[in-house]
Amino acid sequence: MEFSDTGLCGQCISHPPPFDLCISAYLYQFPVNRVVQRIKYNGRLELINPITRHLIDILQDHYFDAASWPETIIPVPLHNQRLRRRGYDQALLLAKEIRQQLIPVTRIPIDHKSLKRHRVTRQQQELDAKARKKNLQQAFSIIKPVSYKHVAIVDDVVTTGETVSEITRLLKKNNVERVDIWSLARTPK
Repeated sequence: MEFSDTGLCGQCISHPPPFDLCISAYLYQFPVNRVVQRIKYNGRLELINPITRHLIDILQDHYFDAASWPETIIPVPLHNQRLRRRGYDQALLLAKEIRQQLIPVTRIPIDHKSLKRHRVTRQQQELDAKARKKNLQQAFSIIKPVSYKHVAIVDDVVTTGETVSEITRLLKKNNVERVDIWSLARTPK
């Protein structure tokens, strides 16, 4: 992947994503991929705190003044069926850990009630880029009016960006002006 002097890859320059910013602490490769998988699929929730620390450092460097922080953190919603099967929502737990670690700097609330995943979707990791986009179409809905102008969407991994793009489009249709993405990791390509 080549980056321009703006820090954007060629893909983002030629086809800009709907979100305004994406901050990821790591590339989704060994050993980070194993840590994220253990959190997500093996209930190793004690790993959330240490892996989040580097993301916090990056966020603090980026949002250098109080006025630049988003108004709220919105974790990518997990469908109720998957929540029952897994027993926890890793994006919500990640958002809570981020909020907790940011308390000395800012007190951003978490909004996990305005957005809902109302349709069960296939696991994104099983699909190619085209299928991911189709899989997520109309999977989310706003269930409570959103009054924010600037939000941060939190997810564990950003791969093709389809999940966060779908949520961003929905939020921007509902008068959110700026959407930042915060994730532990992103895929290298």
